Amino acid sequence: MPFPLPRPDRQRPPAGSGHPLGEEGDSEDPLVAMAPDMERALGALRDFTRRDILLRFYTDRKPRSVEDVARSAGVHRSVAFDHLERLVALGYLEVQRRGGLPGRPAKIYRLNAGPVQISHPMRRYDILAEALARAFSAEPDGRQAMHAAGRELGSRLARPHVTSLAATLEPLVEMGGVYEIGHAGQIVCTNCLFYEVCRREPSVCEFHAGAIEGLSGRSVERPSIRSLGFHGPSGCAYQPED
Repeated sequence: MPFPLPRPDRQRPPAGSGHPLGEEGDSEDPLVAMAPDMERALGALRDFTRRDILLRFYTDRKPRSVEDVARSAGVHRSVAFDHLERLVALGYLEVQRRGGLPGRPAKIYRLNAGPVQISHPMRRYDILAEALARAFSAEPDGRQAMHAAGRELGSRLARPHVTSLAATLEPLVEMGGVYEIGHAGQIVCTNCLFYEVCRREPSVCEFHAGAIEGLSGRSVERPSIRSLGFHGPSGCAYQPED
């Protein structure tokens, strides 16, 4: 059964990069090629504290200082620093610097990884999704069709007797999406379920907008959830319209 694990963005293309294993110029056996990523992921997650730290980055991609990590993980600053530097060396995190004490700029750590689907055999649903999205968007009414397809999915997932927008989005949250309700009801998705595909084919945002529309039970006469495009490094935003 496939399950998501973080993967560093070093040496080989990130998951969902549009470079399937086995294409011209890459004759590696897919299972052999996948082994280093699996070993690296399992090695990074073997230590409980390091796993906790990494998964906090993975579920919430905001940058963090050593102090932030130490506080959230409940460990001493030096322990947090050692784990963070190890995750940097493995390629999961990257370092940024900001102003600190004179001569000692503070280190800020941020995630430098995308998800990889580890399964046997390897499956690349992202490539299928990208190809279908591009085929849809190339048609004259392709974006409307994608919006309608998303609305149908949302309608199937919708729960009865839901009164708040946050509760409306719960089926997508249970799949791993993270949403915030902003000014004037704007919906900001800080962890998009379709991140890898929509970064290469932005029309996927229309599908996402339709899904939110279907969940909310809005009128199908015209689109009532408008995609605002990318918002931050790993999400997007949507605006309900009357």
